[in-house]
Amino acid sequence: MAEEEEMLHRVCGIEYLRLGANETPALLMRPDSPERHPGVVLQHGYGSKKEDLLPFAQDLAARGFVVLLADAWGHGERFPTSGPTWMTELSADYFFEVTRNTADDVRNGLSLLLERPEVQTDQIVVGGFSMGAIVALLVGTEDERVSGVVSLAGAPLPDLLGVSIYGSKLAGEESRAYAFAHDAAAADHIGRFAPKPLLLSHGRRDDMVPVAGSERLYEAAKPFYAQHPERLALKLYDHTHVVGEQQMRDAVAWITPFFRAAQQNDANDTSETQDTPIERAS
Repeated sequence: MAEEEEMLHRVCGIEYLRLGANETPALLMRPDSPERHPGVVLQHGYGSKKEDLLPFAQDLAARGFVVLLADAWGHGERFPTSGPTWMTELSADYFFEVTRNTADDVRNGLSLLLERPEVQTDQIVVGGFSMGAIVALLVGTEDERVSGVVSLAGAPLPDLLGVSIYGSKLAGEESRAYAFAHDAAAADHIGRFAPKPLLLSHGRRDDMVPVAGSERLYEAAKPFYAQHPERLALKLYDHTHVVGEQQMRDAVAWITPFFRAAQQNDANDTSETQDTPIERAS
């Protein structure tokens, strides 16, 4: 415990930013220290907002990460004043539309972190909860700038095609084609990402995003991590579609060691758990 406390950083106040041409509202949290640090693009879930993952971001920043949180397409400060919204559209096709646009925003977030002088450009993680984790898996297995992925209650897109929540309509042909073209568990996707650190964290009783998706991705990834099994983990929890404090702490504890050594080098150069929910999203 004493060793862990010594490694904590003082965290600067929240910085308010705008991302890309769409000026997406975003928040930045960073350690108050002069060294360059790993970065994280952290994405919230469907029906949520960027502020809901601030406890997660705070914990990451205290352990040396520069963390960027942005509102997903049509969420938070970007909630539409007219037309369809996530509150009115009960269809998988609308969910996939939000996912596609949010993936573009996450890529813009990567570009922003790459321009920040306090960020190590070869040490950027993408992560999130629910839809945010789904997007993290999509972007992480396709964008070579990503150095690690943390998925909390996420899944590859094809595993969502049979899901109907609150009577929502299942995905149409365009969404189905998109899902299979961007399947994180496909060999040409996970094989390209491996053996970068990959954490799949999920509730066994998830009633929205099937835990089978995380399990399928884990099994697909294992052959590509044969030489580095410590960089791949599947952690399951006894809860539904939530992210709890213990699950969040476990995720931070798991991902940090892979990037702490890089932080220290740069400075020198210059499971199963019962959880209390802190976020739930549809």
